Amino acid sequence: MGTGAARTTVVFAAPGLRLHTMGTSVHHIPVLGLTGGIGSGKSTALAYLHELGAATISSDDIVHGLYSTAEVVDLIREHFGAEVVDGAGGISRPALAGIVFADEDELRWLEDLLHPFVRSAVADWVEQQQKARPRPALIVVEVPLLFETGFEQRFDRIMLITAPDDVRRKRVAAKLTDSEFRRRRAQQMSEEEKIGRSDFVFHNAGSRKELKEFVGQTVATILAGDDLAVGDGVEEPVS
Repeated sequence: MGTGAARTTVVFAAPGLRLHTMGTSVHHIPVLGLTGGIGSGKSTALAYLHELGAATISSDDIVHGLYSTAEVVDLIREHFGAEVVDGAGGISRPALAGIVFADEDELRWLEDLLHPFVRSAVADWVEQQQKARPRPALIVVEVPLLFETGFEQRFDRIMLITAPDDVRRKRVAAKLTDSEFRRRRAQQMSEEEKIGRSDFVFHNAGSRKELKEFVGQTVATILAGDDLAVGDGVEEPVS
C-alpha cells in the first residue's frame, strides 16, 4: 500500500491462547511482553513505555551482557572457535552473527544455549520489580523472538509491533543488506501468526506520534483490565 494510504485496522484480542495471570489482586503488577521483527519499531515502543513509568528491560540487553560472562564465552568459544572472541575477551557479536544467521543449525544451537540464561534473568528481574518500592504500574520485557521461543506463557499480555517488509527493510538498510534481512526474516514466525497470538497490535508504518499514542492507549487499557487494542499508521520512518 502506498505512502499516505490508510490501512485497514482490526481489533486483535486472543483470550484463551494462554492463561492470563492479571486479575483483581492489588499485589500483582501486570507484566507485558513486547515483541516485533527487526525494523518494526519495538525498541521505540519500549522507550515510550519507559517514559510512561513502566519498568522496562530488553532481552537483547541481557544477551549482550551474557556475551561477556566467562561461562557463556567459554561455551561459545568451544563450539565456534576463537574467531568469535573479541580483543577484550568477550564474544564479538558481528563475528557470531555472521556465522549463525547463515546457518540455521548453528543459530538453533546458540538459542538453545542462551535461552535458559535469558529466562532465568528475566524471571529474577520481574520478581525484583514486583517487590520494588515505589511500585511500577506496569512491567515490560522486550523479547524479539517471544513466540518462537515459547516465551509467551510468562506474560499477562502481549504487544506486537509490526510493519510491512519494505518499510522494515528501509529502516535497517544501514545495518543489513537485503539478503541478510530476508535471511533473518525467514528464520522468524510469520507476522500473520504473531498477530493472531497477540493481545495488542500496532501496524507501524506511520509516525512516532501515532506509535506513542497507541502505547499510551494500550497502557491505559491494560491497567483498566481490558483485552483490546487497535493501532494503525502510514509511512514515516520509525527506528
